[in-house]
Amino acid sequence: MSKLHDFLVEHAKFPFPAFNEHLSSSTTDISTLDVVSLEKNPEWKAELAVRDDTLVQKLCDTLESILGDAPSAESAEDYLLASFSPRIHSMSMAEKTGNFELTRRQSRGLLDKGFFNAAGKCFWVYDRSVFETIKEHLAEDRGSKVDYVALVNDKIMGLCEVKSPSVMKNVCNLLPPHGIELNWVHGQPLVPKILAKAALYMGLRKTEWLFLTCFNYWIVCRLVRDDHHPYLVYSPGISIQESSEPFRAFLGAILSVVKDVPVESSAYNPNIELDTIEEEQGDIDDGSGEYHNRGNTESELLVTSSSPKLSEDLQVWTRLYTTSNNTFAIPPSARNDKPHLWFTRFIASGSTGAVWQCRFDTSHDSFAAKIVEVLHPSDTQKRQRLRNEFKIYLILDEAYQSGRLHDRIAPRCYGAFTWMFLSLIYATALRIRGTT
Repeated sequence: MSKLHDFLVEHAKFPFPAFNEHLSSSTTDISTLDVVSLEKNPEWKAELAVRDDTLVQKLCDTLESILGDAPSAESAEDYLLASFSPRIHSMSMAEKTGNFELTRRQSRGLLDKGFFNAAGKCFWVYDRSVFETIKEHLAEDRGSKVDYVALVNDKIMGLCEVKSPSVMKNVCNLLPPHGIELNWVHGQPLVPKILAKAALYMGLRKTEWLFLTCFNYWIVCRLVRDDHHPYLVYSPGISIQESSEPFRAFLGAILSVVKDVPVESSAYNPNIELDTIEEEQGDIDDGSGEYHNRGNTESELLVTSSSPKLSEDLQVWTRLYTTSNNTFAIPPSARNDKPHLWFTRFIASGSTGAVWQCRFDTSHDSFAAKIVEVLHPSDTQKRQRLRNEFKIYLILDEAYQSGRLHDRIAPRCYGAFTWMFLSLIYATALRIRGTT
């Protein structure tokens, strides 16, 4: 009877679908509102991202140590082989369709039906643990979604974020040889943006491991918690082609948390020579497309999610525009003659976004502002709820205009945008007359 570890080394492999390397390498930008949330737990906010060329091997060694001499029965091997090449059913069906070409959506399908399904079988064979994943997970029911949360026996053990094949190929080729300082701002080059988002996802969920992948290519990210110098560790890019390393590294990371077995450390060197990444040219952007204002504009509004006490180089600004029917009195700003809106405290989250306590920089009056999530065409229910919300505001406003309602309750829109593939993003302020 062979050992389970040896069986996985030989057989835990998957097909390598073709993909178009010439597609745009764009990806969405970091959420500055999430950065505000992360600042509440500075020991989880990485300051640097450093490379560890042996990180994948460390995880594979951890897996071997945990599995030890655990046997792989013949019946179990047959059960597992159905999820690996060449017998994996989902891949075979895809290849029969003809010119199969990997996209981000197909990557997620192959992870669900192939990689994660195989992981679930391995956990069950090993010690009858229940492995599963949750898609599009929100940290504390708010903020940016990570594509997958990996759970064992209903406890979060790691994360997985899926990128398009062209993005992953570029990131793997451009990973810095030493490390970089993490900046929590918009408009960064591709690699710093990807690594900062990985650190953000892990910090908000207080997890050690995150795997970046498009199915074909993988990068392992490790968040090292430190009271003084928390930092992110990233591996070189690895390929799933004819290799069981990605699968074994994934199992090793999850099992290290489940079994509380430490993975060999990735030491922090305060004297590390950091790399400098120049701005990319071409079509590598934030993926949001060009903003188009809806309706006439009256005045420009600068929005920041940083504390007004921070130095200017640490503040992140976003330009929104007031709509033509906005009657809310905006106090002037001492700088640039533009009003600045500060998101000072998270209040609650709803079905279509999050509500924050806000104030303008020259006023002590606070009010509630709702930041609506990016709504894609597939978010049918959320888009309908948003429309229903506006209908309610219209009914309330008609009641006020007719005199049936003493106080006016209506949203003030500071940004309402549409662009290709997305529905809208906007910030609204809700104020009841006579109160703040």
